[in-house]
Amino acid sequence: MNDLFSVKDKVIILTGGSGFLGSQFNQHLTSCGAKIVNFDNQADNPVDITNPKDVKKAVDKTIKKYNRIDGVVNVAAINAVPGSEMSKDFWKPYEEYPLEIWKKELDVNLTAAHIVTQAVAPVMMNQKSGSIIFLATDLAIIAPNNSIYQGGYFKDIAYVTSKTGLLGLMRSWASYLGKYNIRVNAAVPGGMYNGQPEDFVEKNSALNMLGRMADNGEYNGVIQFLLSDASSYMTGASLIIDGGRTAW
Repeated sequence: MNDLFSVKDKVIILTGGSGFLGSQFNQHLTSCGAKIVNFDNQADNPVDITNPKDVKKAVDKTIKKYNRIDGVVNVAAINAVPGSEMSKDFWKPYEEYPLEIWKKELDVNLTAAHIVTQAVAPVMMNQKSGSIIFLATDLAIIAPNNSIYQGGYFKDIAYVTSKTGLLGLMRSWASYLGKYNIRVNAAVPGGMYNGQPEDFVEKNSALNMLGRMADNGEYNGVIQFLLSDASSYMTGASLIIDGGRTAW
């Protein structure tokens, strides 16, 4: 049973590995013995995942060092935090949503995942093995409930749209890579507590069956499962972990 879920010595590319969720996955998978390569503009060796040449260079460097790539976890995304001055434009009414931000978010949240997968796919096709994960959100399968946000704030429409697009991207790559024994799946998490205002936490928690937001680290097992042999017959699937929100 332990071997079935093992990711020991697996070489895994993690995009956004310095972010809120990415850092959790990074720490957990490393503690399980995986060899993590962080594609992140905040990493020691920055990688611009929106730049195909930069990504190709990073993939080639990974192959030179490890001679293989066993998994990819596409986590990197722009997800604005409500209330901060820096992110106020992300929460505007949809008819006023800035096109510049729309393009930037789709570039980082969706197109970059495709760029990384394009660069890694030939390596895995040659190996005839690999697992690719796209991190979506429960808002990829349901509409945002804007009543949980403070007045005049509306859930970032580009975030919802880009994450919904990831599910189509996942299914397309799964169909294309299946004959090479490469599995492609999506993790579909709900909201995780990250010091949000108490009022927001109460409203968000009331939307799911468990009556709470996810705790730090609660998605680690899902990512490990999808990377491991425990999910060897699973591809083209969306694994939902949202406390039951989308089942209501």
